[in-house]
Amino acid sequence: MAFLSGYRILDLTDERGLLAGRILAELGADVVQVEPSTGSTARRRGRGFLWSAYAAGKRGITADLDTTEGQDLVRALAATADVVIESDGPSVQGPRGLDHPDLAAINPRLVYVSITAFGRTGPKAGYHASDLTVWAAGGPLDEHRDGDRPPLRVSLPQAFRHAATDAAAGAQLALLARHHTGRGQLVDVSTQAVLGAATLGHVLAHAVGDHPRDMSAGHTLEVKRVDQSGSGAATDPALKKWPCRDGLIEFHIGIGPASGGFTNAFLRWMADEGAPVERFAALDFRTVPAMIQAGEFSDDDVLELRAAIAAFLGAKTKDEVLEAAMQRRLLCVPIFDTTDVRNSRQLRAREFFRTVGEHTLPGPFAQVSTDAFAEPRPAPRIGEHTAEVTAEWLDPAAPGPAASQQPRRPLEGLRVLDFSWVVAGPVIGRALADFGATVVRVESSVRIETARFMQPFQGGVVSPENSALYSTWNAGKLGMTLDLQSEQGQQIARDLAGWADVVVESFSPGLMARWGLDYATLSADNPDLIMLSTSINGQTGPLSKLAGYGNIGAALSGFQAAVGWPDRGPFGPFGPYTDYLGPRFGICTVLGALEHRRRTGQGSYIDLSQVEAGVWLQAPEIAENAATGTVIARMGNADREHAPHGVYPGRTDPDTGADRFVAVAVTTDDQWQALTGVLGRADLRDDDSLRTAPGRLARRDELDAAIAAWTSTRTVEDAESELQAAGVPAHRSAASRDFCLDPQLIHRGHLVEVAHPLHGTTTVEGPRYLLSDTPGRVDRAAPTFGQHNEQILRDLLGYDQKAIDAIVDAKILK
Repeated sequence: MAFLSGYRILDLTDERGLLAGRILAELGADVVQVEPSTGSTARRRGRGFLWSAYAAGKRGITADLDTTEGQDLVRALAATADVVIESDGPSVQGPRGLDHPDLAAINPRLVYVSITAFGRTGPKAGYHASDLTVWAAGGPLDEHRDGDRPPLRVSLPQAFRHAATDAAAGAQLALLARHHTGRGQLVDVSTQAVLGAATLGHVLAHAVGDHPRDMSAGHTLEVKRVDQSGSGAATDPALKKWPCRDGLIEFHIGIGPASGGFTNAFLRWMADEGAPVERFAALDFRTVPAMIQAGEFSDDDVLELRAAIAAFLGAKTKDEVLEAAMQRRLLCVPIFDTTDVRNSRQLRAREFFRTVGEHTLPGPFAQVSTDAFAEPRPAPRIGEHTAEVTAEWLDPAAPGPAASQQPRRPLEGLRVLDFSWVVAGPVIGRALADFGATVVRVESSVRIETARFMQPFQGGVVSPENSALYSTWNAGKLGMTLDLQSEQGQQIARDLAGWADVVVESFSPGLMARWGLDYATLSADNPDLIMLSTSINGQTGPLSKLAGYGNIGAALSGFQAAVGWPDRGPFGPFGPYTDYLGPRFGICTVLGALEHRRRTGQGSYIDLSQVEAGVWLQAPEIAENAATGTVIARMGNADREHAPHGVYPGRTDPDTGADRFVAVAVTTDDQWQALTGVLGRADLRDDDSLRTAPGRLARRDELDAAIAAWTSTRTVEDAESELQAAGVPAHRSAASRDFCLDPQLIHRGHLVEVAHPLHGTTTVEGPRYLLSDTPGRVDRAAPTFGQHNEQILRDLLGYDQKAIDAIVDAKILK
C-alpha cells in the first residue's frame, strides 16, 4: 500500500502548482484535478507536455470556479477532502468563497495549501508575477552572470516547480500535525521565499556582513578569496566547461581540504597518460589555498595548468572521460543534453523511465524498500472522472473530526541522525528540525566538510566556523564530532542509530556498509528505522560509484546544457544545482515513510538519486523529447511561449558601481497592452501583428531593444515599480542586499537572527513554508565543532561520565 493511500487531495492549481498534486499522487493519494470545461491553462503550456507530465496520476473533473454551480461543487468536495491545493491566492479564491476560511468552516480537518508568487499577505502579495520575475526576486537569477550580459535564467520554467515540491512537503507536515490536533490548517508557500535555497547561501551575504561580488575571482587569484567548493560555486561557470572530441565536459579544478584530493587524482590520470603536468602532479591541491595566500601559486600557474588540462581533455571522448571518472573517482563528467538524459545507461539500469499512456515520464523519485508509490495513470481528459469522483467523494459517511489536542510542531518527539554534508542531505535534516525533530549532526573537525569552507562568511572572515551556508542548513541541530574511521567511533554511531527514528546520509555508496552502518545492519536491531541515502546517481546501477557534487548531478540530468546564450556555449546553473532539488523530494519521501510507519510500524530504506530528482523538474521536456526529439535549447532569457521575456539593464548602482538588471515578462495580451503604455510606444500598441504572442515572438529582438532602452534610463527599483503599477510582471534581479532588505521577506519573517556562541548572533533563512497552526521555527544556531558532544553522549545515549571521559581521552570525538 502506497505511503499516502487513502488521502483525498482536491487540486485547484494551474501550471504554477500542478507538480505538488503530482508528487502526492505518486505517493498514493487520490488526487482530483479540477479544471474548467474549456480545460486548464496548464494544458496549453509546454506544447501540452506539462499537463501530460504533471497531471499524470490524477483523476480529473470539471468545475467552473467563477460560477455558483462550480463553487458549490468544490465546496461539497472539500467537505470530505483531506487537502486542497490552490495557486491563485486569496485575492481570487476569496471572492469565490473558496479561500481557506471559507473551506475550513465547512471542514475543520482540511489542510489548505496555497502556492503563490510572494505569499498570501504582505506588500508584494498583489504583485504581478511570472516564473522569470519570481526567479529574479528569489535570488537565483543574479548569480548567473556570463560576462557583461544580463543575468541568466534556466531555459525552462523552474521557480514554481521548486515551490510545488515544497508545497507537497508542507501538506504532509500538516497532515502529520492533524493526527495530534484533529485540525487542518493553512500552508502558505511563497515561491520567492523558497528560492533562496537555490543560491548556495549567497542571499545571506549582506545579512552576515560579507561582500558577494568579492566572493568570486574567476580564474584569477587577485582577491585571494579562492573557491574551495567542490562544485566550483564561486568560479565562473564557463571555466568549468571543457571541450572534448565529441562534446563538453564539466570539471572544476578543486582546491582545499574538501575537494583538492579530487584534483590530485585527476592530475595523476594525466601524468599516467604522459601529459606534461609533472610539477602540478607533485603538488597536493588540498594545500593550494595556503600556497596562494603565501604567493607560491600564481595566476600564471593557473593559466598554465588550465592550458594543459584543455589539451588533455580535448583529445578525449565523453565516454573515455566518464570511464576514467568511474575508475579513478574524478569529479568530471560529460554534459548531457535532453536526449542523453533519456538514453542514460544509469537511468535505464535503474528502470527510471516508464511509459504512462502515450508518454515517457520519470518513475518514482526515489527507490524505497517498501511499497511507497502508486502506479500512475495517464493525465485525465477534460471531465473524465467527474461522475465517479462525485459519487465517491460526496458519500455522507465520510469520517468526522478526530479528538483534538493542543497544537505542537508536527515532528516533535522524532529523533534524527544526520550523517550528511554540504547541501543535499543537510537540507533534509534542517527541515525536520524546523518542525520539531531532534536532529544530531555528525561530522569531523579533522576531515572538515565542504560547506564549512564555502562563502559567504560571517563578517567576511574565512573560517570553517564562519560559513553562512553551513550555518543556514544546519541551524536547529545538535552537533557532534566523531571519528568514523575508528571502531569505537563506529560503535557510537551505531548507538546513535539505535536511538534514532530516521537516519540521513550522503556518503559515497558502499561506505556506510564498510562501517557497519548500512540499513540492513542498523534495521536488524531497529526494524522501524527509516533511513535515507542521497547520492549523485543512487546506490545501484553502473554509475552508482561516481563521485560528485550537485554540479555533476546537473551535468548528468541535463541542466548544465540548459543555461546559456544561444550564441555561446552552455553556462550551466549556479552552484550544485541538483543539491537544491534532491532534498525537496527527499523530504517528501521521508514524511511519507513516517506516515507509513505510523500506520504499519514498519521502517523503510530510501535511495535518493540527485540526477533522478533533477529529471523530475524537467519531466515535461523529457516527455516532449521522447515524443518529438526536441532538445532543450539555450535561449538566454527568452521563452518558447511568451514575448517580450527578458532581463534588461537599469542604471548602475550609484553606491557600489554594480550593474543592475530588471526582469520583465509579458504572459498575456493585456499585459502587452499595458507595457506599451508604460514605454510610451503607441506604435507598438497599435501594431496588429504584435497583439498576440506568436507575433511578438517573431519580433522579440526588436521588443527587447525597446524595453532595454526604457529600463536603462531608470533605477531597477523605479522600473519595477512603474511596471507593476501598470500590471506588468517585473522584478529587479535581487542581489543579497535586495533579498535581505526585501519588505515582503521581512513581512514573512523569512530571515531569522539566532544567538551564536562565537559571533553573538548570526542570520539564517527560516522555514520555507508557513503552517498557520503548527509553524516551524529555528531553535538554535548551527553547531560549532563538537558543541554538543558530551550532551549527546550523556542525555541522548545514557553514557555515564566515566565512559564519556574514556571516549574523550581516546580522541574519538574529533
